Amino acid sequence: MKKITRLLFPIIAVVLGIIAIVSGVHKMATKDLYDSTVTATIVDVQEEWDNTGEDSELVYHVYIDYEVDGVKYEHVESPESDSTMQVGDTIELLYQSKDPSKISGKNITGNSVIMIVIGVVIAIGGIIAEIKAFIRR
Repeated sequence: MKKITRLLFPIIAVVLGIIAIVSGVHKMATKDLYDSTVTATIVDVQEEWDNTGEDSELVYHVYIDYEVDGVKYEHVESPESDSTMQVGDTIELLYQSKDPSKISGKNITGNSVIMIVIGVVIAIGGIIAEIKAFIRR
């Protein structure tokens, strides 16, 4: 069982790393679709304790209302959230002019690069761990 675990966890790390890389590259490739800005109003902030990791952490779910070309989008979860956001505050977001229901934060490129870098680090770590596990065998 211990041998299987030593082989399985690195494979999972590589797969998760590849998923993060592909997701970051996809987001980077589609960033040009987000060609318009909108000012959204925060209408709800919900706090939730996330107990999935080793430590519990407080996660914020921010909901916004915004309007594009007379169409109202209400109580939509914001792509950006943090503990400083309060009901009534406004934030600038990007949206796709072809489909205004698709919104993004203003820093698409930066977030994509971070995702790609994290994916590369996780994948390389998984590959190194897998090689070490095979050498020990």
